[in-house]
Amino acid sequence: MGSDGLVELDQECWVALAKYNLLLATGFGILALVSRTALSGNELLLIENGVLALLFGTVQTYAWLSA
Repeated sequence: MGSDGLVELDQECWVALAKYNLLLATGFGILALVSRTALSGNELLLIENGVLALLFGTVQTYAWLSA
């Protein structure tokens, strides 16, 4: 059983959460790159996807460390 002291989840849940967030972070990172290269003049979309990629990457890292 793995726990970080804040949320009580077993190790399988933390690993599943980490994999899901890795998928989301990768997807939003790719969308950020596509919006940067293919859609010029769309800075808001670039910023939004970059922030979401960073957010889900942070949650993914936290989940891996907690597992």
